[in-house]
Amino acid sequence: MSLGRYDNAQWGKLLEPGLRKIFFDNYPEKSEQFNKVFNVNSSKKAKEYDLLLGGFAPWDNKTEKGSVTYQDPTGGHEITYTHNSFASGFKVTREMHDDEQYNVINKMPKALAHSGRTKVEVDAATVLNAGFDGVTRPIYDGKALFANDHVLKGGGTASNLVTGELNDANLKLAIKCMHDAPDETGNKIQYQPKYLIVPRAKEFVAREIVGSNQKTGTDFNDINTLKGALEVVVYDYLTNDDAWFVMDPAVAQLNFFWRVKPEFKHEEDFDTLEAKYRGYMRYSYGVSDFRGIVGSTGGAVTP
Repeated sequence: MSLGRYDNAQWGKLLEPGLRKIFFDNYPEKSEQFNKVFNVNSSKKAKEYDLLLGGFAPWDNKTEKGSVTYQDPTGGHEITYTHNSFASGFKVTREMHDDEQYNVINKMPKALAHSGRTKVEVDAATVLNAGFDGVTRPIYDGKALFANDHVLKGGGTASNLVTGELNDANLKLAIKCMHDAPDETGNKIQYQPKYLIVPRAKEFVAREIVGSNQKTGTDFNDINTLKGALEVVVYDYLTNDDAWFVMDPAVAQLNFFWRVKPEFKHEEDFDTLEAKYRGYMRYSYGVSDFRGIVGSTGGAVTP
């Protein structure tokens, strides 16, 4: 078979290597952001399950020759992550190829990759964007992700919600709120807040609060006790320009599962001579525990 005939019969296939390279080389057009906030995992199953254990109550006093008191762990919560599939593509006609409009064709995989990349970021960010709405997007305990009344299995409640704008005083309240949240049986947890997550509109406010030598928002020369305490993470996909979050990534359980990472493939129609290229991916995301992250809408929260 001559090269000319091969090209005539399978021209779309010859384009695929170059277009594939463009697709993958341009996929992270804007630096990936959700992986800073989420635990990113791989999955080999249709669904992933996570179990939040309740833990044990404090130990009882043991008298001489007395029997050990045995406990069953407090019942926990099972969280299910169901993967969803996403796909899109474009077609290249034989005439586009023959007329040497390859520069136009080059733009298609880049645009396709960019739209897929945006889809992942927007979806993942809904965990925080809808995190104050317990009506339409409750988590495993029936509450919003950020609530002041998460019911504990061992009794009582815990909070990961603060109110008010991002400033020195409210940020300290958020850090305290995180440290006050116990496990399901009331045992204290060791937290180490690391990230201050903000929308682009609050980037410089956040950097001033945790980067200034003096305390911000006052006319006094007080030392800034928050200096260097947190790393500012600007999350461009937050939809509330006033919302902000404090996070301990070692404790927080915001999870993202890749079932199939983005792939790029080709097929050619024999009759129409259209070459079809498509991208495909499959993933799930959500939250398995309210602990380790505290949020504020930047103002009063409507019940």
